[in-house]
Amino acid sequence: MLALHARALSSEELATDHLADNPAGGKSISVLQLDQANAQFEQLLTDDSLIEQIDQLYSETGAVLLRGLPIADTYQAEQLLAAWGVTFDDEYLGGASPRSKLSEHFFTSTEAPPSYVISFHTEMCYLKQRPGKVFFYCITEPARYGETPVFNCAAMLDMLSPATRDKVERLGMIYQRYFGTRKAKFFNVYKTWYDAFHAETREQAEAACRQQGLEWEWQPNGGLITRAKMPGVMLDANSGQPCISLTLYNGEAAPYDLSKFAHRIPVLQRFGLSAFIRAQYFKKNVFMRTLWGDGSPISRAETRELIDVAWRAATLFRWRQGDLLILDNIRCGHGRLNVEAPRKIAAALGDPYQI
Repeated sequence: MLALHARALSSEELATDHLADNPAGGKSISVLQLDQANAQFEQLLTDDSLIEQIDQLYSETGAVLLRGLPIADTYQAEQLLAAWGVTFDDEYLGGASPRSKLSEHFFTSTEAPPSYVISFHTEMCYLKQRPGKVFFYCITEPARYGETPVFNCAAMLDMLSPATRDKVERLGMIYQRYFGTRKAKFFNVYKTWYDAFHAETREQAEAACRQQGLEWEWQPNGGLITRAKMPGVMLDANSGQPCISLTLYNGEAAPYDLSKFAHRIPVLQRFGLSAFIRAQYFKKNVFMRTLWGDGSPISRAETRELIDVAWRAATLFRWRQGDLLILDNIRCGHGRLNVEAPRKIAAALGDPYQI
């Protein structure tokens, strides 16, 4: 039997420079550590206690970090997750993040610019079909920064003001997205509708929109606008606890996130990126815009409240090569902090469900 023990993240493993008032910090992730030299990967697949402990920790927190296990690459990560009973979801149909495939089920977690802060989001919450679980495997640990923050979605909802929580629960969200016909040269979140919907023709793109419950509108330039109204809250199937379900895109959100980490990002880079993002939202067609479910904009104050609450409910840990992170996509949101290369984190999706 493998020498495994469950524990919390230590202070040395946490990144704590993002916020002083962080009541959830370090409490949202369970670590399953292997304390055994010369363990072989094949032992992981035959040790029932490993699967039992993953099950128990996942049930408790919805965020499990496997650390110190002999997982050499994404292929072995796939084998271990399959042994745990995961059904992989490789299609990523309509997904927003720019990604490249690395193995059968894993792809790059994101190819967003290194200075960019990807804030709180639950994966693919802008679509009816979404993954129940998200997995991250560390191929190359970051030289500096590059954390994957994990957000406690129930804690976030509880910390909102009554007025904002009421809007989240009562109105939900509308996600309006724009897909062009050419890939962007600089800001690569502008995906083409060909890539996003795996389509070669308009008819195929429309079929994919129907499958995902999207309204769509073709633009005179050949681009495509989609709209989807989605709930702002999902219930944890085990506890019945309400959890916020959100990805927040407007002209205020990303610049405000960047300001939270101003000490990490060179001034000119931060101001330049913030100005570029704000300029996108003066355009009619922007890659994604999040609105309240009645079509009204999310105000500057509401945007800042949602982001403030997210970082108060966040846990930031430092990656180590070979780490495998398992997240419940209802109970846990995630993001990506600015990074200094090298960093290579692979992602996979599993156990999809339909709302």
